[in-house]
Amino acid sequence: MERHFVYKAIQGLCKPVSSSFALYIFLINLLSNIVSVKLYNSIIDVSFIVFLSAFTAYIESSIYYFIRNSVVKKIYASILVVVHNALAIVEYFILVNFQIFINQDIIDIICDTNPVESSNFIATYLQPHVVLLYLVACILINVVLVVLVKLLGKIRYKEAVLVLSVLGLLTLSYCAVNFVRYRNGMSIPQLTTLSRLGYSLYCAHQRIVQTDEIRNICENEQVSQNIKKKPTIVVIIGESFSVYHSSLYGYKKNTNPMLSQRVKDGGLYVFDNAVTLWPATTASMCADFSLDSLGVGYTTMPMFPACFKKAGYYTAMYDNQYFVGQGISFLSDKKLSDAMFDYRNSHRCDYDLQMINTIKDVKKPSLYIIHLWGQHYTYKDRFPKDFAKFKAAEYDKSKSNNIRQIMANYDNATLYNDYVVNSIIEKFKNDYCCIFYFSDHGEEVYELRNYMGHGNAYDSPNPNYQIRVPLMVWTSPSFAKANPVICNKLNNALHYPICMDDIGHTLLDIAGITCKDFAPARSFVNDRFNIHRHRIVMNSIDYDKMLIHRR
Repeated sequence: MERHFVYKAIQGLCKPVSSSFALYIFLINLLSNIVSVKLYNSIIDVSFIVFLSAFTAYIESSIYYFIRNSVVKKIYASILVVVHNALAIVEYFILVNFQIFINQDIIDIICDTNPVESSNFIATYLQPHVVLLYLVACILINVVLVVLVKLLGKIRYKEAVLVLSVLGLLTLSYCAVNFVRYRNGMSIPQLTTLSRLGYSLYCAHQRIVQTDEIRNICENEQVSQNIKKKPTIVVIIGESFSVYHSSLYGYKKNTNPMLSQRVKDGGLYVFDNAVTLWPATTASMCADFSLDSLGVGYTTMPMFPACFKKAGYYTAMYDNQYFVGQGISFLSDKKLSDAMFDYRNSHRCDYDLQMINTIKDVKKPSLYIIHLWGQHYTYKDRFPKDFAKFKAAEYDKSKSNNIRQIMANYDNATLYNDYVVNSIIEKFKNDYCCIFYFSDHGEEVYELRNYMGHGNAYDSPNPNYQIRVPLMVWTSPSFAKANPVICNKLNNALHYPICMDDIGHTLLDIAGITCKDFAPARSFVNDRFNIHRHRIVMNSIDYDKMLIHRR
């Protein structure tokens, strides 16, 4: 009797996966999720992926099974097919081109993108023949899946799917317990495509919610200033600047002629051991702006521009990428922007110098933050034609003509960036000021593998190409004359291990601004600077334990 009951129960549980459609859903789930294998090297982890694919398929098939209306049933089935195929295409596309998976950074990029960036992306990665290739591949894969469904339909697959689903439920329960206990983002969120997408969307929503919290922190921060003569501070944030393509850092091609001359003339300090926390713009800039250490999580401390504004500075941001009201970045939120800045520009310029020419020097103590296009893809669009100095023929003959041209374009963009930064220095050279230049992150340009871009330093043969960044400080003659101690400390710090979330503390220190969150140990012009601080990058990697001296 009991055996009969168990048999009937198993039969009942098998019914949702008895159809050929249910088997197809399991296989397309498995196909989509199998890319996750690249994240892991353990048989156990791979087994977890199979189990969770089965469990997801079981749930989706159960809904399909219990829908009685034939029209609704067809609509639901069509949605499942489209969603799973789309997720598989997107995930494989991201994997092939960027060697990463759907994650929070991808969602941030999509949300913060603009028409210009979109067109550049399409021109670079979504040419008609590429789109056609993915569509043909998708059709062929589905044909194979249909054939597999017919072949497997002749065997007893239902019980196998059920067993795998039960194991998937147990796996999910195990991962859920660990996630709740440890908040380990590598458990549930990373195991399947759907969970990665869901978790990334959740994080994006949390970022929006947390923006209000940051604004409150900024508005309530109390500051004081202990110097009488306030210097003007200019912070230039570059984009995708590779120190490995900079003559300032030893690159053989003269991509930085003007800044190199400034080093010779004196007044420009070039730091050679600076790293970013993240190889992605939104995350890295949040870390740069915050007084917090954002190796993990989101800020619980104010943004340094808000502290300058509280101290009586005129604060302005000129940005060629982020604009108020566009996207989910902290730089796009109007209320938070108002708490940090007196002025934000609202129009994009084709070239960075055009934006620089719109900067108004108010002739009073000011904080200017200038965020450039820099060397953002597509590289050929980042510089005017008269800066096309480097030619494809000058590069590695073993690479294709297309790659050699891309490398030349990148170096030309770097050459133009040199001109832009030098122009900013010229603009403020007669002011009592200090100018900082650094990049949000680095860039790979086919040096290590068949890859250009950033965002996947985890998988790079040498993470330095994306994590190591340029850092330069220029002091005007009047500032240098009045502040020999600071200039001497800048010179002493050229080889210090600097993380870019130290920038805010250093800027406050130079401006003589203090607040409860200011940390002298994180200002590299302070005697108390902690040169032994471990730099945690990309959420969990101790940079200073990595092999970092590969050039």
